[in-house]
Amino acid sequence: MENFQEYLAEITSRLSLGVKVVGKEGTVERYDQSTAPDPVMTVFPHSEEDVIEVVRYCREKGLKCFAQSGGHSWRVKNHRTIDVVICMRGLNKVFVDEPDQTVTFGGGIIVGELINAVAEKGFDVTTGLANTVGVVGAVLYGGLGRYVGRYGHGVDNLVTVNLVDSDGTIHRNVNGTTNPELWWAIRGAGAAFGIITKATMKIYPQTNGGLSWTCTLIFSNPSRETIEKVFKAINSTHYGDSMFVLFSFAFVPPMGYPSLVIALWFYGPESQAEKAWARVLDPSLRPDFKQTSILPAERLNDSNDAGCSAGYRRPGLAMGIERLEITAFFEIWDLWLEFGQSEDAENSVVVMERFSKEKTLEASDEGTAFSRFHRGIVYEVSIAPAYKDPKLDQKANEFTSKVRDVLIQKCSDPGKIRAYPTGSGLNEPLENIFDGKERVEKLLSIKKKWDPENYWGAFFDTK
Repeated sequence: MENFQEYLAEITSRLSLGVKVVGKEGTVERYDQSTAPDPVMTVFPHSEEDVIEVVRYCREKGLKCFAQSGGHSWRVKNHRTIDVVICMRGLNKVFVDEPDQTVTFGGGIIVGELINAVAEKGFDVTTGLANTVGVVGAVLYGGLGRYVGRYGHGVDNLVTVNLVDSDGTIHRNVNGTTNPELWWAIRGAGAAFGIITKATMKIYPQTNGGLSWTCTLIFSNPSRETIEKVFKAINSTHYGDSMFVLFSFAFVPPMGYPSLVIALWFYGPESQAEKAWARVLDPSLRPDFKQTSILPAERLNDSNDAGCSAGYRRPGLAMGIERLEITAFFEIWDLWLEFGQSEDAENSVVVMERFSKEKTLEASDEGTAFSRFHRGIVYEVSIAPAYKDPKLDQKANEFTSKVRDVLIQKCSDPGKIRAYPTGSGLNEPLENIFDGKERVEKLLSIKKKWDPENYWGAFFDTK
């Protein structure tokens, strides 16, 4: 392996005792392997000091490094430039400050670990929708989860962070007072400015004993008439702050029938949930499968685990739309059905989500790089082809592109495309991610001060 033994000997002497350093054989798989880095080595630090040393070493050697915890961000645009991956999972300690109603955690913690830690103390925290996703990555780029209707986006609940910059210098307690410019930029553009080694977020006392109601409805081989009825029920429901819906196109095992899967969620007692979701629960819709559960907070995201496994090629994207037209719904269904019936593509899905926007729209549009542009959208859509054979890459990219075109032309303002930061396509203009030329210029001016060489340029080109 090119220079690995040399690097291993040199870097090990600078790190904490027991820090693991591996070559190509130990590369950590990502959620989307289609643009995963192929590093010379992967380092598993134990502390902030280890992270600092890795960055400094890489700079001295002219190597590009890249940090990951959950590894779920799609489309690592400049993945071929990455020499060293810093796997942050060892930095996963949590401290819950009950009187202050905050939680402080390491930069490698994943969503399931954070939810469990705060739930044990009787609190909620707004993070991501899947247990294995890294909290820092999810939150810095928005932070979308089931509690958004109540507490706002995760990015709005950040209190302070520690950040290692491109020189290997650590900046502690970065917040709106200590460094307002950097604070604005990282809350929306995240990893483009450095590695977050520690963060503090707001937490909230649980209600209803932390218990939430959930219901899964599956419509197998649904007719156009059934799809339209379900679509109208979802679209016409009033979304209160305790509601969240995720609906998807999926080939459901064991038979693998193409299905419309509806996952309803309500934070509160069953009687209130059934009233809130009455239109979708209407017996006349006649789902082929229905299962209702009462879940503790620790199991909030369990239903999403199966779709978040690493190791697949997933050249997809995520974007926000202002409306969902039934004609677009049918077109996307047909496109998904065609691609998903390709050999090795049966795990491909299209996912759409909706929740109340009132709380998140209370945040100032000037407060973060994550703007009102994303906060006011009606549905979040994720297009996720999934397969392992690289021969499907071209077909998968064509599928993703076609769905994107339908969403833009029929469900959005074509002049204001809303690409989600962690799921934007490889060639998505920054204006479509950060809300127009003026905000992009502000972001790039801050980037020029903090990272003039675009060392942290894995996700975005800034030159």
